[in-house]
Amino acid sequence: MNKKLVDFCAERNMSINVNQAYGVINDYEVNVRELNANQASNNNELPYQFHFSFYATEEQKREMRTALDNAKIKRCNFVFTEYGLKMSLSDFTAGKLVERLPQIFDLVISTISNNGGLTSQYCPRCGKELADNKYELRMEGFSIGIDTECKDSINAAIDAENKAFEEAPNNYLRGFLGAIAGGAVGVVVAIILYWIGLYASIAAVLSIVVGTLLYQKFGGKPTKMMIVIVVGTTFIFMALSVFLIYFISAGIAAAEAGLDISAMEAFKIIMKDADVSSYFKVDMIMMLLFTVVGIAVEHAYLVRSIKRRQNI
Repeated sequence: MNKKLVDFCAERNMSINVNQAYGVINDYEVNVRELNANQASNNNELPYQFHFSFYATEEQKREMRTALDNAKIKRCNFVFTEYGLKMSLSDFTAGKLVERLPQIFDLVISTISNNGGLTSQYCPRCGKELADNKYELRMEGFSIGIDTECKDSINAAIDAENKAFEEAPNNYLRGFLGAIAGGAVGVVVAIILYWIGLYASIAAVLSIVVGTLLYQKFGGKPTKMMIVIVVGTTFIFMALSVFLIYFISAGIAAAEAGLDISAMEAFKIIMKDADVSSYFKVDMIMMLLFTVVGIAVEHAYLVRSIKRRQNI
């Protein structure tokens, strides 16, 4: 964690652990987290994150949102969570941000308090007064104290959700149709990129992302088999894109030459030429290599897409 941010947290008696800090400020549980460059980039997040834990009704949260929106905090994103308020901030330097933090903290905590947000003596999920045996929940790197009964109800909900998921049909055929639709999108992009002189893994990335989304949208269950189907379909369609490029080009060339033959016949003729056949093989190999790159780029996304919630 940046030294100036460490000093800021230490001055408020927060416990510091590497890139995280935790403490109670003005009776509200507060977490501070600094993301490294990769974490911020992968999650499209601002690097400095803060979580203020409290219980409030939806109406109270709407009032808080209005107040924070009207405050127009610079370089700030915020969202209400099941346990309070998560705020992400940035500035030109960490030092500049730390200079703003006292004012921001005062604004946020007073907004929560003035609109009825309960303090750290109460469970931020259910509003029940916390006993001494409260449970420390870990959420996105934040430590949040909740009622032990809330922990049990959360786990029960997770178990029921996972059981329903396991018992649901796989719907491989429906999912496969979605993967095919994603592959078709990838083919169109691959052909366009090829004709402007580019090999790019973006076509495979797009095929995988769209295929994964449509696999589930069409009713397929997000399992390891989904990854196999989407990746396999992407390989096939990226290879198909190279064939279509040569197939279409052969048909166009035949028409321009005034030959009364089909595109397939024209394709067979050009493939008898050693040079054209060699180019075709090279293009196919390059396309599949870039497909591998695209799959590698999207590996984390694919893994996340099938990840199930675990008990807390």
